Amino acid sequence: MAQQINKSQLFRTAWEIARNRALTFDLTPECARQFFPNALRQAWAQARAEAAAPAAPKTTTLTFHTGKGRRDRAWLARVTGKDARYGFARHFLRGTEFWDNGNKVRFDIELTEDAAFEDNAYGYYVVRDGALVELADKAAFSALFA
Repeated sequence: MAQQINKSQLFRTAWEIARNRALTFDLTPECARQFFPNALRQAWAQARAEAAAPAAPKTTTLTFHTGKGRRDRAWLARVTGKDARYGFARHFLRGTEFWDNGNKVRFDIELTEDAAFEDNAYGYYVVRDGALVELADKAAFSALFA
């Protein structure tokens, strides 16, 4: 299982299911213990399904203004290491172009820990604690790959 099952929460859920089932039959909440065994089975099934389900990757979006010419294009690249010729080894990401008071490009980024990115305006980004952090200078960014 991917994550631990909280047993106290599981029993609270089971009692809530049992109480709701008793109220659907117009019984008093004190009669809920008759429905508790089946409610507990149902709560366990729900908890196992939630624990086994893979967590969706966390993503964020970066948007850049872009021009029409080849030199004015916005780009974003995942930096994978050092390169002798270009400085950084990059993997360029494909963005989605759209119009909103000018040409813009949107990049949807999966936030994996310690991933590094560079944009066309020499902005440097690093994923720390599940958030995208912009670094102020190239020296700090280069230190990541030293």
